[in-house]
Amino acid sequence: MDNRQGWTPEQAVAFARLMLGDTEQYGVIFYDAGLRITGWNRGAEFLTGWAAHEVLGQPTAMLFVPEDRARMLDVHEANTARVVGVAEDERWHLRKDGSRMWSSGISLVLGRKNGEVTDFMKIFRDVTHLRARMKYLENVNQEYAAEQQEKNVFIGTIAHELRNPLFPLKTAIELIKQMNVDNPGLGHAMKIMERQIGFLERMVEDLVDLTRVQTSRMHLAYETVIMQELLLEVLDGAQPAAAAKNITVRHVMPPVPINIEVDRQRLQQVMMNLLNNAIKYTPRDGHVWMTATVDQTHFVCYLKDDGQGIGADLLPKIFDIFTQADGQDAHRGAGLGIGLAVVKEIVTLHQGTIEVRSEGAGMGSEFTVRIPMRRPRGSEPEPLPVPGQADSAPRV
Repeated sequence: MDNRQGWTPEQAVAFARLMLGDTEQYGVIFYDAGLRITGWNRGAEFLTGWAAHEVLGQPTAMLFVPEDRARMLDVHEANTARVVGVAEDERWHLRKDGSRMWSSGISLVLGRKNGEVTDFMKIFRDVTHLRARMKYLENVNQEYAAEQQEKNVFIGTIAHELRNPLFPLKTAIELIKQMNVDNPGLGHAMKIMERQIGFLERMVEDLVDLTRVQTSRMHLAYETVIMQELLLEVLDGAQPAAAAKNITVRHVMPPVPINIEVDRQRLQQVMMNLLNNAIKYTPRDGHVWMTATVDQTHFVCYLKDDGQGIGADLLPKIFDIFTQADGQDAHRGAGLGIGLAVVKEIVTLHQGTIEVRSEGAGMGSEFTVRIPMRRPRGSEPEPLPVPGQADSAPRV
């Protein structure tokens, strides 16, 4: 036996004994230059059902299924081994009873004489169960992808149908406001309508962003922004909601302006969503704290509240789609549980991270966002949308 692999004679004998006599897991077949079987181990008998005396002298083609014999793949396998030295193959082989097994193996050149190949060895095993498992997983993945596609189409349709009536509703409200009707009751009703339309707009944008997330169509338009200015705009936008519940919102930021390279609108969307959630799930007269800073490479923002907190069972899935905290606000229909899933996607696209901590129900929560201060290498800035040519709906 060739000792170029550095085997000891004892190791070579042990290997030969294992492969040729003791194992049923691997079939070993010897065949000559005419592709006639000259050797057949116990494993080959176990895997195929043929005894050695039934196959010796027979062509190796007897193992190949009819469609592969028609394509002369038995000859191709031997020729590949002859030229390259080894031929790897995964294909159907036949058993004695006519059934098929998915075989994984190799054919090797075993002997040469005067430069011509005289003998081959084929080692194979039955991996039909693995192939069946792989096919099952492929089918599951295909079914899942089809279901996801149907869901995305449905969500996109719903978002479109919801968006259509919003503009005329907003226009009608503006026209009524311009009529200067002196009616306190009407004014109160108008405020309710404006608030509910705002809620619908945010819900529609969440739905639109959800389809972008799930179809990998959400992209970033990087620009240089001053961190403090961006966050102050977010705080200003959330002030009415905080005032309505008498919630105190405090913030701490570095006194020196700090430039960061981000998608301005998307990062505003992240911070506004987190701040609105903190206000939403904090009871009247509660407190929310925003602490923003930078380290050597990252913008870091902590959003903490003393609100209803997050249960231990919900923490691991808080960023999953359609996950929403239970509590007194849940029944109001204040969201579909989409926002945090979109938030995580935006942060991830920035190659950042987002984490949440909570000691449990009634103990408040704290979200930590970390985003690189500079656009990651390889991420080219996308052109900012041209007015009138892009989706101009606000991303809130």
